[in-house]
Amino acid sequence: MKRIKTPLEQNGFQRYSSSGEIVHYLRMFASIAAPLARLDCIGHSAQGREILALYCGDRSKDPHAAQQKLRIMLVGSQHGASEAAGCEALLYLIRAVLSGELQCLLEDFEFMIVPNANPDGRERDSSKNGNDVNINRDFVLLSQPESCALDTAVLRYQPMVVLDMHESAVLKRKTLGLEGYLTDFEAQFDIACHPAISENLRNYAESQLLPALISAVEARGLRAQRYIREITSTKQPITHGDLTMRTFRNKAGLRGALAILLETPMEPKADPHPTFRNIAVRMEKQWNCLQALLRVLHLQCQPILATVMRDARFSLPRIMPLNGSYVRRAESPQALITLRRRDTRQLESIQFADHRAIAAHDFLQLPSAYIVQAHKDVFADLFARHRIPFTTMTESFEGLLESEVFAGGDTPEYACTVLDGYRERAVLAPGSLYASLRPDTARLLPLLLDPRSSSSVFQYPQFTQLIAARQPLFVARMFDQDR
Repeated sequence: MKRIKTPLEQNGFQRYSSSGEIVHYLRMFASIAAPLARLDCIGHSAQGREILALYCGDRSKDPHAAQQKLRIMLVGSQHGASEAAGCEALLYLIRAVLSGELQCLLEDFEFMIVPNANPDGRERDSSKNGNDVNINRDFVLLSQPESCALDTAVLRYQPMVVLDMHESAVLKRKTLGLEGYLTDFEAQFDIACHPAISENLRNYAESQLLPALISAVEARGLRAQRYIREITSTKQPITHGDLTMRTFRNKAGLRGALAILLETPMEPKADPHPTFRNIAVRMEKQWNCLQALLRVLHLQCQPILATVMRDARFSLPRIMPLNGSYVRRAESPQALITLRRRDTRQLESIQFADHRAIAAHDFLQLPSAYIVQAHKDVFADLFARHRIPFTTMTESFEGLLESEVFAGGDTPEYACTVLDGYRERAVLAPGSLYASLRPDTARLLPLLLDPRSSSSVFQYPQFTQLIAARQPLFVARMFDQDR
């Protein structure tokens, strides 16, 4: 097959690929590479553009062998044109897997590739979607069509590994830049790290996958490290990534995938660059990291299959933490981080408090089900968006219920303050919503429905106002089933 140029190559690296060009490229490969490729529309953007996933896999030899293949979902450009390089690297990957040097990977892998997760943002030259929302902070409410599409795609494809590809500007004009510094890194990786995620999955990712991945990237000539959350001041402690379910990476991890973040840097736009906003260099870094990841996944394919299949999808935890927080690392309370002077671009080592240890807290004994006794239309819609099965009770029944009494009020901080506990047998009226905990929802329901959780819908004003002050919460945990 003749080597097909990506849109970025066709325009000589002088602008980003447009959403229309990306659609054309994906449709072309779905046609010429069939049956190895299939194009699926997983949703539409806020402005009506298609969000496409290209499936790449070979089931021609033995359809049953697909059960032993590693299913990998790769997502680029959640932040639109502001972080464009991930999409461009994934277009390279499509060509390499379907008609080039990486086609051999189809013997062991199946790919679900979503290169342009935020087509509106790409066309608007923005990090946000057509509704001006950051979709990578929307995986609790799922208020946007793009976040719903990605969340549903995880359920549809059931990937064992998810890669979320991002970039970060080294110049933070309104924060760190005002102190005279730029960040200095070439590649960093993180894992889904909410403490409610399967412990075996987190331990494997932290002890096996991350070290191998960082080593593989460094072997390709890039300085790599575990992700350090955005540094906005030289006085702040350093941590890893977000510990809530708001982000795609953590939501995918809570659904049972081995989820990974990739982030590479963007130099200041005002600097002189050989290509448009330095996209050739930026894309090459993402492409190198992507190739390193695939090599590591190939080497660790069987252990990953065993870990994911054994633990994350089929185990029901008995107790799980609702929250986690970063705390000072006992073994190394201080860390030297290299920054660059904004004026001279010289490197400087600065000492930060090291808060990269995670403490889990607010542990909850998991019930058999959750009962929603009021605002049922609101929560039926929420369950539907998260694809959480539920039933509407058609007759009354008695059950042992447990909930908390909250302060209520206008702000989540005050409204979600616990005043007392509630536990007693009660008769439930017909019409209540009943959502049982299953292996695929056991980690989601408590985080969504418990106001004490920082991932709860009650942390958002439209749900905060539903909490009745000094009354048992209308969402209760049920510990027996007398239906």
